[in-house]
Amino acid sequence: MIPVRLKLRNFMSYKGDLPAFSFSGIHTACISGDNGAGKSSLIDAMTWALWGKTRATSDDELISIGADEVEVEFDFNA
Repeated sequence: MIPVRLKLRNFMSYKGDLPAFSFSGIHTACISGDNGAGKSSLIDAMTWALWGKTRATSDDELISIGADEVEVEFDFNA
């Protein structure tokens, strides 16, 4: 399975409806940034989409502050 696209809406530190991240043309990636920038949240979004689990203790912690719902789409090609 090859990841193609990751779309987040109100997931942890990613507030609102954000543009989808495309994995096309990426063979190796490095996620870097300042503390609190959302690096771990990206990994949490992927693991939540795949296995329904994150480092959060409850699903309520996954929803951005002030939001009512959360959405993660993780698309693959076979």
